[in-house]
Amino acid sequence: MSTITIPIPDEDLRFLESWTRDQGTTVEEFFTREASNLRRQLQAPLHPAVIRATEVIRGDIDEKKEYLDYMERQHA
Repeated sequence: MSTITIPIPDEDLRFLESWTRDQGTTVEEFFTREASNLRRQLQAPLHPAVIRATEVIRGDIDEKKEYLDYMERQHA
């Protein structure tokens, strides 16, 4: 396991020490868990519903023109 040193404002460190103590953990365990969670989330495949939703907004249209056309139809 590797070890790192990071600068953190004293006020933030005091907050983290108090908060993690209340949670029954340590600042070190908190950062270790958060780094692991971030890695897992970023490496996980996207949910199929998210992939389907990416096609909702097309990239080959002129958004401004579409909006103005829509507004003209609504207020004609």
